[in-house]
Amino acid sequence: MDHERCVACGFDGSEFDDPGLLDGLRSLGPTWRTLLGSAGDELRDRPAPATWSAIEYAAHSRDVTALHVWGVEQALAGGEPVIPDVAGDDLIESAAATYSEADPADVVDALEDQADRLADVAHHAGSGTWARGITIGRSRSDVRRLLEHALHDSRHHLDDVERGLAVLRGTGR
Repeated sequence: MDHERCVACGFDGSEFDDPGLLDGLRSLGPTWRTLLGSAGDELRDRPAPATWSAIEYAAHSRDVTALHVWGVEQALAGGEPVIPDVAGDDLIESAAATYSEADPADVVDALEDQADRLADVAHHAGSGTWARGITIGRSRSDVRRLLEHALHDSRHHLDDVERGLAVLRGTGR
């Protein structure tokens, strides 16, 4: 099995057993809620012109988590669905145009709902089904990898937000 790994943030999907992976997903909402609650006046400030603000990263993580719910549901429906490649940059830029004005409570509520839904769908299907997959473009991902990627993406951006807030507050990291 090919696990999600990231040198930049140290994420390693192989470190999570199945229940731990689902627990990690369920922890995303409360973790984002705490971090955004601590952002204060810096919630919408970018630490650098090309670096998103805390609310922008949270809204992105909400959308990525929702996308993973869809992918897992499609994979678990059976038949190994094949979806045409998505033009990601245009899609991301279009969605990101509204991130900075988002209501933080709404963003975290939706992110938490999606992360819980993702964990619930995977849990109810049972880890024995997690080898099922979906192919987007030329890239196939199984359910386990989608779950790992959803957790990694959000945790990676939580770290981005913490670093950005430290820069904004002059405490650096």
